[in-house]
Amino acid sequence: MKKMMGMALMIIGVVCFIAGYFTYSSSKEPVEEKKQVMATTDTIPDTAATTQSSSPPSSDAVVKSEPNTNSKNELEKVIEMAIADGVLTSNERNIIKDIANTRGLDYNVIIKDIENRITTSGTAETEIIDVNKRSGDDFEKYVVQKFDKRFFKIKEWAGDKYVTGRYAQTTQHPDLLLEHSYKGKSSEFAVECKWRSNFYKGGIEFGTPEQFKRYQSFESKRDIPVFIVIGVKGTGGGPEELFIVPLKEINSNFIPLRSLNNYKKNTGKNFYFDAATKELK
Repeated sequence: MKKMMGMALMIIGVVCFIAGYFTYSSSKEPVEEKKQVMATTDTIPDTAATTQSSSPPSSDAVVKSEPNTNSKNELEKVIEMAIADGVLTSNERNIIKDIANTRGLDYNVIIKDIENRITTSGTAETEIIDVNKRSGDDFEKYVVQKFDKRFFKIKEWAGDKYVTGRYAQTTQHPDLLLEHSYKGKSSEFAVECKWRSNFYKGGIEFGTPEQFKRYQSFESKRDIPVFIVIGVKGTGGGPEELFIVPLKEINSNFIPLRSLNNYKKNTGKNFYFDAATKELK
């Protein structure tokens, strides 16, 4: 009897063992699968993070980068234009200076490079010193016609050409040296003519600082008054606005508009020279 009970208990134990084994095996598989899924998930890049890092820059970033791009393109265009026509105008120089200052570039190095490229390109063996040559010439003719030939004589009309760095001494003088004669008395004075297509930075830059000093020196050595006659807008042969500025009343090559308006001249009238006060009106 005891033997049979022992056998029964043994059989029950085996059955319980087998049942427990299968229960353990079935419960282990989801855990392993879960671990594998979790491990796989850990290796997948975060979609949100990936999207954020690969997305295009914000509008603020684009706006900040645009000025550099635009200024670079504008600089290249200005350089191309200067080389193409063989003349580096003052307006082009001003644009280049602004871009160079904005981008932290060396303005003098850029200008030197352009001048060398113009020279080597062969497009300007005979250069025009005065900028906007055609309009400048037209404006000089316009100014000359404002002087009544009955009272004014042109004694010098400076040329503006040079070849391979050589030019006449009078090129550095004001454009016109005139003699005014009235009732047996005569007076000399000089006129520098400048036409500009528009105002720049609230005024007019009629020349370089070096030119301004040369005109001052000319006025002092010759002991005659020098006037800067400026035409603005319109064309060289027909400016919309006209100004006659005594050189002695300005202190630089740049004249602010608020000062320039003090010397405005009616474009429809001829010039008049007052020998007593030495004023050109």
